[in-house]
Amino acid sequence: MQVNNPSQNQYFLLVLASTFLQGSSFVSTKIVMSEMPPLWTASARFFVAAVSLLPFVFLLMWRQKLNLKQIPWLRIFVLGSFQTAGVMAFLNIGLTSTSPSTAAILMASNPLLVVVLAWLFLGERSSPLALGGLLLAFIGVVICIGISPIGSMSVGYGESLVILASICWACSTVLNKKFNLALSPWLVTFWQMLLGSMILAVIAALSQQQLVLPTTAYHWGMFLWLAIPASTGAMGLWFAALKIGGSVQTSGFLFLCPLFAALISFGLTGLVPTGHEIAGGVLIGLGLYVMSRWRYTSGQSVENSVEPEPESINSAR
Repeated sequence: MQVNNPSQNQYFLLVLASTFLQGSSFVSTKIVMSEMPPLWTASARFFVAAVSLLPFVFLLMWRQKLNLKQIPWLRIFVLGSFQTAGVMAFLNIGLTSTSPSTAAILMASNPLLVVVLAWLFLGERSSPLALGGLLLAFIGVVICIGISPIGSMSVGYGESLVILASICWACSTVLNKKFNLALSPWLVTFWQMLLGSMILAVIAALSQQQLVLPTTAYHWGMFLWLAIPASTGAMGLWFAALKIGGSVQTSGFLFLCPLFAALISFGLTGLVPTGHEIAGGVLIGLGLYVMSRWRYTSGQSVENSVEPEPESINSAR
């Protein structure tokens, strides 16, 4: 693996930045949900995130001479239904009935789900080395979170919802790669977040959850962080990374999210990492290193694989 390859360096920077921001959302979501109901938290979060992108989106569409008729609405709606509405509805409601540590472990199963879905729908094949790296990283997450014994972890209502959130995320990852939209990742991010937030608002209204806004400057600060860097930034960087790397390899780096979430918690609370958390972090890093050297069965890698030409915008509708 050549570390001086510009595309590869850009890819790793995109993935690391995205997973760091995604990891921070676990902490900020829990804080915000102490004052807001789960569905309205998710809806408001992504509506504000989408609005923050409006000036950039108008400029981008003007430069590319795009109009609304050229947007592949059906595919964007599908992505928004899975990536924003599905993931956040199931995850936020699930967090009301399970612990953040259990939710983090269950969400970390996403790369393993992507391996199966990418094999079924994209024809992506993973080598034994890649699968070994994914398994090693997943074991590292379990050790880092510190749930023991693993076999006694019950799967109740909250855990089931978080598993559904992880499935939605895996579906979105594979569908995004399958659609191969000829749009800027930022345009995909904007439209799927906006549509997803509207879907969440409808679900929240139908479920008769009362809309309550944060009441303190601290909670507003956490909400704005959750809405803009941890949503707009994280998703835009994530879609950009998917355009460079395969869905399996990119999703493998989601194992970093619980690690970043733990580090952020340490920074905010002043807690010192325990021995099992350090050991888990080492295993996560080792698993990701092993996974980063994986090859498709055809022998391609991130740095030497050739992305298929994206379909035209008109044909993607």
